[in-house]
Amino acid sequence: MLARLALGNVRKSLADFGVYFLTVMLGVAVFYAFNSMTAQQGVLAFSETQDKMFDLLGMVIGGVSVFIAFVLVFLVVYANGFLIKRRKREFGVYLTLGMSTGDVVRIVALESLIVGAASLAVGLAVGVGLSQLLLQLTSALFKADVAAAGGFAFVFSVDALAKTAVVFAAIFLVAALLNARTVARAKLIDLLHASSRNEEMKLKSLPLSLVLFAPSLVLIGVSYKLLIDNGLMEPSPEFAAATVLVCVGTVLFFYALSGFLLKFVQLARPLYLRGLNMFTLRQLNAKVNTTFASLSVVCIVLFLAITSVCGGIGIRNAIDGSLDRSTDYSASVSTSFGSYNAEAGFQAADLGAFGEFAEQQGYDMVAGLRSSVAAVGAGDYDAVVSGAAQVDLLVDSSDGLVMDDVERASGLVLADYAGASINSGYGVYPVYVAALSQVNDALALAGKPALELGAGECAVYSDSDITSGFYRDVVERGTELSVGGRAMRVVEFRDDCLQTTPFPMNTGTLVVPDEAVPEGARILQSILDVQCASDADEAAFGEMMDAVSDTDNPDTWPITLSMTRADVFDQSISLSTIVAYLAIYLGFVLVIACAAILAIQQLSDASDNAQRYGLLRKLGAPERMIDGALFVQVLVYFLFPLLLAVAHSACALVVVTDVVAVFGHLDITSMALACAGAFLAVYGVYFAVTYLGARKLACE
Repeated sequence: MLARLALGNVRKSLADFGVYFLTVMLGVAVFYAFNSMTAQQGVLAFSETQDKMFDLLGMVIGGVSVFIAFVLVFLVVYANGFLIKRRKREFGVYLTLGMSTGDVVRIVALESLIVGAASLAVGLAVGVGLSQLLLQLTSALFKADVAAAGGFAFVFSVDALAKTAVVFAAIFLVAALLNARTVARAKLIDLLHASSRNEEMKLKSLPLSLVLFAPSLVLIGVSYKLLIDNGLMEPSPEFAAATVLVCVGTVLFFYALSGFLLKFVQLARPLYLRGLNMFTLRQLNAKVNTTFASLSVVCIVLFLAITSVCGGIGIRNAIDGSLDRSTDYSASVSTSFGSYNAEAGFQAADLGAFGEFAEQQGYDMVAGLRSSVAAVGAGDYDAVVSGAAQVDLLVDSSDGLVMDDVERASGLVLADYAGASINSGYGVYPVYVAALSQVNDALALAGKPALELGAGECAVYSDSDITSGFYRDVVERGTELSVGGRAMRVVEFRDDCLQTTPFPMNTGTLVVPDEAVPEGARILQSILDVQCASDADEAAFGEMMDAVSDTDNPDTWPITLSMTRADVFDQSISLSTIVAYLAIYLGFVLVIACAAILAIQQLSDASDNAQRYGLLRKLGAPERMIDGALFVQVLVYFLFPLLLAVAHSACALVVVTDVVAVFGHLDITSMALACAGAFLAVYGVYFAVTYLGARKLACE
């Protein structure tokens, strides 16, 4: 009998269970889909490096899922709280009719079981479909072919199914226990009169709302300026202050918003008195006033979700977009012979016997590496290398050119171009110098046109988006610089990447004729670019460099870093894909959480004010006008946290763009549109379910 009653209650209260069902269903679908990703390894053709990175992705997703599980526990419990509050009077009637408290608790538990089982089943079905889309996305992002014929393979993960079932069974158990506790401890009089209790207004003075609203905008504006001016590249008191101010400003904004809206519309008297606007504004004033804290949290969480998704996908796109121009060579080997300290200047690296070997070889990397490969018995260097070119990055430790000199000569300021991507002490760092003959050898090896310089002329290379705009303008102004005591005019800018690397990091190198290289110049870094005739030769060369790098033989070349084109593709794409997946996973769940909280609050408000809507009908208000008033109320309640979160994100993404510029160019427009579409789709579904549910509740 209790089971039949519980099933009947669920059928009668489908609108009440709508948001709960939608939230659990989406949570199950996303949780299963992302946790089933490890099963994709069986049907995707990964390289060895990609396979390791995909294992790492599985571990990261598993760790993040723990956090996601806590978020879902909160959501389910929060949604259950609305259902219990909504039906307290019904439970009171059961007790009045003679039903025991234990029977009421069992009815609540059965209802939770029925809805939970249904949402779990539908969510798993949706999750299986979503996991197939993720399989295709993984294939595209990792550039790994689907092994099955026709490029399609069905993936089902028993482990993910079991994990999802266990997690959500635990969530439902926690929710059922809390529901039972609420019903068992409630007094009969409280249950019967639960619908007549109203929330207490936090801010009753409309003039005070106006006074507080303006400072909230000022605080938010100041936080934006602090963030944009100081950026994210290094921690600072300004960044901490911006974080505190934006949080305080957001809370104050929603604390004063309701009264401000009411007073603002009252100034437009015809608008205020039109239709049910007066009633709608009063309803919004009461609801926003009592829930300003949760609205502030929702806004901040939405801001984090939007920023993380845009930033994560942006890093992925920036890295992917820079790979074509940073992999012109089959491999690049680099050796650091020193470092540059702003206070002490050039500091030679302590390479010991390896450094002595490099000096004996005349710092010729081809000769040194050929000898080293033979010394460790790693193969035949000349058999796998079809061409090579060495580029030495030099600094004049006695009288070198620094960034301050370039700024003074050009009248430009690098910080105006790079924003917060550079630290405040960049002016004392040197501008590297390279010999024209070496650069032209590297360009020829990559099949690019040579650089031609006349007497008293130099060129500048920068493959980094952080500084490229600055140096372009340096060239356009015909800037003259002093290099080794010689006046040289900068006549050309090139953004070619002179090595194979995951991230273009050359922030500026002056290319001068060989005879103009300063006599006191020291090698800071040597780079050897190599071309191989085949993929097999490229892999063999990489193994040779690994053997030389790992040996203890002092008669070998000191290798700081060796990267083949395949290494760069595998590592860059794999790492950036992990970042993108993590951002999407977190962002999607956080948006669901925010939309669900707003929906539940609006449904609760509609339930609490059903008598007021009934009074409007008795006073002659047409049903269409009441529906319109309810629509506006739900729309404004959903819209304001989203709009402020978008404003916060727009400011943050300006700074994130500077950070992502380290990896490559960030196209913020297309990414922002894609994220906006995805978020609005989730928001739209919750808005529709909320409005339809609120309409039903308002008619009771």
